[in-house]
Amino acid sequence: MSLLSRRGPLAVAGASLVAAVALSGAPAVSAATPNASFRLTLLHNNDAESKLVTGNSLANYGGVARFKTVVSRLRAEADAYSDNQIANGLKRKGTILVSSGDNFLAGTNLAASFAKGVPWYDSLAFDALDYDAATLGNHEFDFGTARLAQFIQGTTDVPFLSANLRFNRDPNLAPLATAGRIKASTIIEVGGDRVGVIGLTPPNLKQIASPGPRITILQNVAAFAQREANALRAAGVNKVILSSHLQGLVNEEALIPKLSNIDVVIAGGGDELLANPSDTLIPGAGSPVGPYPKPIADRNGRQVPVVTTQGELRYVGRLTIEFTPGGIVRSIDADDSGPVRVSGNVADADVAERDPQLAADVEQPLIDFSAAINSNIIGSSEVALNGGNPDPIRLKESNLGNLVADGYLHAARRAGRPAQVALGNGGGIRSSIAAGPLSLGNTFAVLPFSNFVARVADMPRSQVKELLEHGYGALPNANGKFSHIAGMSVEVSTACTAQVTNTNGTIATAGSRVRDVTLDNGTKIVDDGVVVAGDPIDVATLDFLANGGDGYPFRGAAYEVLGRTYQQSLEDYIKDAPGTGGLGATVTAAQYPIGGEGRITISAATPAAGC
Repeated sequence: MSLLSRRGPLAVAGASLVAAVALSGAPAVSAATPNASFRLTLLHNNDAESKLVTGNSLANYGGVARFKTVVSRLRAEADAYSDNQIANGLKRKGTILVSSGDNFLAGTNLAASFAKGVPWYDSLAFDALDYDAATLGNHEFDFGTARLAQFIQGTTDVPFLSANLRFNRDPNLAPLATAGRIKASTIIEVGGDRVGVIGLTPPNLKQIASPGPRITILQNVAAFAQREANALRAAGVNKVILSSHLQGLVNEEALIPKLSNIDVVIAGGGDELLANPSDTLIPGAGSPVGPYPKPIADRNGRQVPVVTTQGELRYVGRLTIEFTPGGIVRSIDADDSGPVRVSGNVADADVAERDPQLAADVEQPLIDFSAAINSNIIGSSEVALNGGNPDPIRLKESNLGNLVADGYLHAARRAGRPAQVALGNGGGIRSSIAAGPLSLGNTFAVLPFSNFVARVADMPRSQVKELLEHGYGALPNANGKFSHIAGMSVEVSTACTAQVTNTNGTIATAGSRVRDVTLDNGTKIVDDGVVVAGDPIDVATLDFLANGGDGYPFRGAAYEVLGRTYQQSLEDYIKDAPGTGGLGATVTAAQYPIGGEGRITISAATPAAGC
């Protein structure tokens, strides 16, 4: 349980009349009800991911300075609303703002925050928006708990929520949990009423981020969400919001039928857009996947409104919902609900001016930092380097994936710890590079995380095959675990059995998709699906993967960190002289042709000899 939040109602004059549409099955309540009902305006967003400058996400849209202007306008509109019930004291009103996770993300802007120090630009932006609660997503843990502590310490008093994580063993986050800055749920006092908010973090956090060994990750998210909901109800809170970051709306849709005592669900992590035909959307930025809100039946058959919106500060979600005095959802105001776009396009009628303080304190320093690293030219490329997400970088060979993996091999040679092969994940590659000059900024945009190149010595050939089986196990579907390789070539048949890997790296179902693996010197490691006996293999990879990230079955194999981040390995490889194994500042089309040179061959055909 938690301390009360600090937000009270704004004082803005004026009024507007709007139409309300009743939820299916909601009981009718007379205007003469003696106890006050409550009109809640829930403002929300998810997956801001450090896209703090207009145009970071989409040209002419987004940016935290414009986002704040839109939030301020929506808060003022909510506070200005009045009707006969409010005038007669039969209804109260209030507004809250909630983030449902991934509040920052690796990239040029976060690199600028790291260079600046506490408070980060992300923290300054977050604080200026005056959130009432924020869920901890997965990307908050990408750089470990020390960095997350820095982000939180740079904000004022907003509670960060997760009902399925425990922090008492982590020296960086335990003090923040003790101080109430991190908790399972919080109670927000607003408009003379109380609203409970519960947070959920992805239960596969260890596989997709770097929380370290001291965070306890509880898997049964339904049980812990329900426990918090019941506790809030027992404390007399009859309006409960679940702010969930389960990385896809489908996961919240599967969760809600297991729950009760939850009134609203905010989904995060999937970047889906819910909207209605009357909503004004960003042109060309994706179509809605459902209505706003999307009703899903809970364990008792009650319809729970689910909301989410695209991330990167493109939209502010707004759900205006009325509760009976007993806390039952009576209706949703259709006219004042839906995604509200954040426009910087002067041709749009709803263009939002930039908040001057955020423009000066956050956006301009980030623009200056980006300009500085983008003007630091480290070489040139004769060919466009394709890091498109998901195609090709999470689906098939890419010339950029090859270049990055070659950088890992170069880092091992450079450290005097050479490896025969290298392996990296497509999810660690976040951008493409156009043909022409190569800047330091390009390397940060492509490889933004804090991954270090690592070397795993003497890996059995059978385990090398397991690593590759894992990397190609999701095909033909896109997945961030897709393996980009160097020092070898691989032939894969998706007609064969996909490997199933347990969360501890053990193999639940052996895979037979990897048919052939050949080292660059011609040595066969796998021949027609059979591991060839021989010497073990030294593998250059990332510490994230060696620790089991993206589910890779290294299974605690000893590794050594080689002292260079993966961004630095790419920078070094491009800049270093050919005599040292580098590219001499030129990426040629002959070395890195579009589509790659055939390191990874993927077929849907069944091998002639069978699987």
